Amino acid sequence: MALQSSGSISLNDIATEFGGSTPHSINEYYRNGSFVTANNTNVPTSGSIDFNDFYGAVKSVVVTLSNAETNVSVSSKFGGNFSTNIPKILIIPSGAEIGATGGTGNRAITVPSGMSGTLDIQNSGTISGAGGPGGTSSQANGSMGGSAIFIASNGVTVTNSGTIRGGGGGGGAGHDGSPGANGYQDPNNTLFCNGGSGGGHGDGGNGQGYGSSATNGANGSPGSPATASGNYGSQNPALCAVFGAGSPGSGGSPGAAGGTFGNAGGNASSGNGSGGAAGRYVQLSSGINYTLSNSGTVSGTAP
Repeated sequence: MALQSSGSISLNDIATEFGGSTPHSINEYYRNGSFVTANNTNVPTSGSIDFNDFYGAVKSVVVTLSNAETNVSVSSKFGGNFSTNIPKILIIPSGAEIGATGGTGNRAITVPSGMSGTLDIQNSGTISGAGGPGGTSSQANGSMGGSAIFIASNGVTVTNSGTIRGGGGGGGAGHDGSPGANGYQDPNNTLFCNGGSGGGHGDGGNGQGYGSSATNGANGSPGSPATASGNYGSQNPALCAVFGAGSPGSGGSPGAAGGTFGNAGGNASSGNGSGGAAGRYVQLSSGINYTLSNSGTVSGTAP
């Protein structure tokens, strides 16, 4: 709870807010020292210091994430402080990677709606989105990679000196092969010289995501050979060779490779499925703004 904005402030009031061991001294409470956090800009960092400098002062709540945490909800990490009007700091230390698992609908870090106060996400490590699935027969285009951070409350600053990267997009699927042309067809339905069926397409590769590498697209399957049927048993193929055999089906085309972190998936050749876009390094809910202070690396689609 913040200190009062007027009236008398005691040394004990300051110690209750910011901590410290007895006996207390006002000189313990310079800003950016052991107790008073940087958000309290009225408190000096050195020199003359007075009780009145602490009007409205409040200690930030700091949460530090551990390596390999996934699908982090900021509201869960801060508990009741999430909806309290106090400054909050979320730290991802150097060497830690926070990731999204379980599909592109999940994000490595989510700031849901309902936050009060401010939040500074201080990243010195790596924040990684999930990879997008490759295209298939039901959805030829690869899917967009997952977002690294999703923000649904105003008042958020992302201070990045590490890496924030959206998941790679899925590769596009290939086309099915074409059936071969039919050959001779006897009008009396006694001989059929049939073309072969086309081969199946290759699925697109998956995009790179937290804990998973990008994969190559699958090869298409070969087409089937021409067939002969009718009333002449083992002589059907020989008769088709004389009167006009069908042609074999063509092979299915391969799928394209999935994209690496921050990159779109590949497009399948010959106008087949398109690659999915890279995931967003930060995704914003409608009407939400945020501030990015970046001295590190961000890769992927912008908010």
